Amino acid sequence: MVTIFYPLVSMRAGKLFKTVLLAMGLIILNVTAWSQSSSMDKSIWMDSVLNALQLDQERDSDIKSALLDSAFHIAVQLKDTCNQVLIRSYQATFLDNEGRSDSALVLLFWANRNYTRQCDSMILMSMYANMTNVFLSLDELGRLDSIGEIALDFWNKNWKSNKPRFVILNNLGIAQIQRGNDKVSGQYFHQMYTEAKEAQNENYIQKSLINLGSLKGMMGDLDSAYFFFKRASENARKRDDVENYLGLLINLANVDKERGRFHDAIMKLDSAFTLADTLKNLDSKGSIQQARADLFARTGNFEKAYTYLNDFISIREQYLDEERVKAVTEMMEKYESEKKAREIQQLKIVNLDAELKNERIIKTRNHFIYLGSGILLVALGLWWRLTYVHKSRTAIQHEKDISEGLLLNILPASVAEELKLKGHAEAKHFPLATILFSDFKSFTTISESLSAQELVSELNECFKAFDDIITRHGLEKIKTIGDAYMATASVPDTNGATALEVVMAGIEMQRFITSRKIERDQQNKVGFEMRVGIHSGPVVAGIVGVKKFQYDVWGDTVNIANRMETNSEVGRVNISEATFELIRNEPGLKFFPRGMVHAKGKGELAMYFVEPAA
Repeated sequence: MVTIFYPLVSMRAGKLFKTVLLAMGLIILNVTAWSQSSSMDKSIWMDSVLNALQLDQERDSDIKSALLDSAFHIAVQLKDTCNQVLIRSYQATFLDNEGRSDSALVLLFWANRNYTRQCDSMILMSMYANMTNVFLSLDELGRLDSIGEIALDFWNKNWKSNKPRFVILNNLGIAQIQRGNDKVSGQYFHQMYTEAKEAQNENYIQKSLINLGSLKGMMGDLDSAYFFFKRASENARKRDDVENYLGLLINLANVDKERGRFHDAIMKLDSAFTLADTLKNLDSKGSIQQARADLFARTGNFEKAYTYLNDFISIREQYLDEERVKAVTEMMEKYESEKKAREIQQLKIVNLDAELKNERIIKTRNHFIYLGSGILLVALGLWWRLTYVHKSRTAIQHEKDISEGLLLNILPASVAEELKLKGHAEAKHFPLATILFSDFKSFTTISESLSAQELVSELNECFKAFDDIITRHGLEKIKTIGDAYMATASVPDTNGATALEVVMAGIEMQRFITSRKIERDQQNKVGFEMRVGIHSGPVVAGIVGVKKFQYDVWGDTVNIANRMETNSEVGRVNISEATFELIRNEPGLKFFPRGMVHAKGKGELAMYFVEPAA
């Protein structure tokens, strides 16, 4: 078994944050009131938000986005270009951390265009550091090198904050590893370590040691890897960083194992397991038991290896079960909270009806006393009350309709109904589903030539057309990820679409994109070109997450469908052999065998292009 060395630490500029005041969440509620406050008040509030976010990396991303949107709005009102650039750079960090790197790049390009020399140079350096993060996420290593070298050449050694510089050095080192230039990568990591020591920055000293240990492990220099990991573990103990220390213990044990020091490895894994058990860290306990199983297998003690392997499987199942229970529990709590809110509103209406009945009795008893003007007042009072009750009921029904509409827009109808009836929806296995993936060629390059508004508008037009196409063919849309679009047939139970419907939908999507590109070319506008890939096989489907939850599918079938799309060509629909076998005898289609094509992580796979026969 190959040793799994401690992962390279990718230091994103957005993770420079530490602790934000709880009161910040309340500030959002008062933004509308600030429109009447002075410019000085707005500027002070905006600066307080930016300062707080620089200290916080634990705050919920939704709160961060809301705070930054409010701060950006104030910066626009104050015509403060420098803070607008800084805020957009922060927002790009959040998007990149959430996997929306293309959108993050759009914001960073905007920030770069609007930066002026009147702004603080550290704003520019932070923006460059964020760009290296995004280019690393997008595997744009050439651009990462260019931006990184520009930033390092521009750097002033007298600047107080070295954090953006450390981020850039780290990302340049990781990029060199991906190119296979281990020696150059080591130079960057050593440089970062030296400068972090000079700055007495313990956080980046630790990250440098971990990255150097990982690099040496990849190069097979196990003694050096052990040296750096040992130094990092000692630092972690001094800093009382228990989680980091636990991971380093596991990694030191792996290095001992590879060096043949099995007794030392066993001792370290014993200590690591005790620590993981104290922390109730199921994920680490599972990793330790797996490492123990491998270690005893190497020493020929297969009985112990089997015992630890069974324990690893048991812990992993328990960990996954807890994660599922946690997700379902949080979703049920959210559902119950909304349900109670509706019940409270309904109770208010019932009480209001009771009040109306009491008022009718009182008005009737005093009828003769207040004859004339009294009758008029009663009538007006009753009319107002009834109107209020009617409006309240209408409002509740309207909110209920909105909630159910949103639920049906997020989830398949059968899953949404199960969620409403049971309070949860169970994951299910489907023995044969057909998955469609599509994405646009050179999306990142095209996005640079469009404004953010133009890019979003064009994506919206394309995805609306795709939604209409898959609806007509009876498919279920799963999700969009940046420029990628995913749909499926035979999932969930109520979806009776076949592999043929998926293929026909893919062909129709390609026709639409081809036609739209011709139209946009005639208007001298940039148009998209697209690849489509399709594969059929077993999947598991269910709800994931508790915030912005969605219906999703998992399994190797999904991975192979993605490889079909990656290995497709512009304007073509590429299908796997499994899908080909399901539709090979369908009239009206013609197939173009491609032979065995290498797919990343899957080896050689048989692939076919499919087109309409006529």
